[in-house]
Amino acid sequence: MADELNRVFLWGIPRTMTNTLVKCLSYVEGIQIAVQLYADAHFFGPDAKRPVTTPLDPMESKLNVILDGIYKKSKVAASGADPSLLSFKSVRGVLEAPCPGKKVLFCKEQAQYLDGRYDMLPKGFKYSFIIRHPLKLFLSYKKYLHGFVGDFPDMRTLPPILFPPGYGYKEMNDLVEYVRENIEPSPVILDADDLLQDPAGILSTYCSKMGIPYSSKLLSWEPGRDIINSWMGTKVCMNDEMDHAYKHTFESEGFGRPTPVPDLDSLPDDVKACARYSMSYYEDLHRRRIIASG
Repeated sequence: MADELNRVFLWGIPRTMTNTLVKCLSYVEGIQIAVQLYADAHFFGPDAKRPVTTPLDPMESKLNVILDGIYKKSKVAASGADPSLLSFKSVRGVLEAPCPGKKVLFCKEQAQYLDGRYDMLPKGFKYSFIIRHPLKLFLSYKKYLHGFVGDFPDMRTLPPILFPPGYGYKEMNDLVEYVRENIEPSPVILDADDLLQDPAGILSTYCSKMGIPYSSKLLSWEPGRDIINSWMGTKVCMNDEMDHAYKHTFESEGFGRPTPVPDLDSLPDDVKACARYSMSYYEDLHRRRIIASG
């Protein structure tokens, strides 16, 4: 890859504030944002592992109906790639391709949707990861999933295409370890609460480490969804049917304040179980997170 484009990955878990960070960085001069290409390949492309519908598990049938409906409605989007044609290999090709007129290619993804297929990672990228306290993450994740598929008793019973066996944190940790052993020994890790607590300090430090131009103007922005028109994504991302996933991001005008860690006893059993399973991964990554420089 002979071009001088600075290629950056941000890997998260659902509900780690990746969308807000993407909206913020969308205003960097000369940046091209690419969102969820692996995710849409995971759900809709030829590599998708759709649930096998059985009479014993109505949720699998329901999820297939929901995904089929999302794809059908996405066809009206004026821009974006057809996700049904997007394989993991073609995503790699898209991300390795030149971006004429751009200085930075910033890709936001989630490790669970890569599904361990590290041979499909494009070359030439700097890696970063964003984490969030598991109790906050899984409480928010469960609310999001309820909005997506309706009522269900336990996140852990959802089909793995929607809720991964390692609950997201194991999948992220596995990718971090792969990157450390094969690509770069010290990938950048930031904590969502640190970013909310000190947006200027953490964002400027992050940008410096990733080679992204920083300005204090990045700390506030206009509400609305128009910025999405500058993103590289599929028709699913560009279609307003998916706005529920970006609702908080579109309404935001800047970084808010961090919320307190919820009381453990007040949480549903599946949230507590997922948080307990994930805590050691979170704590290990948290110890290696960046802090504001200067």
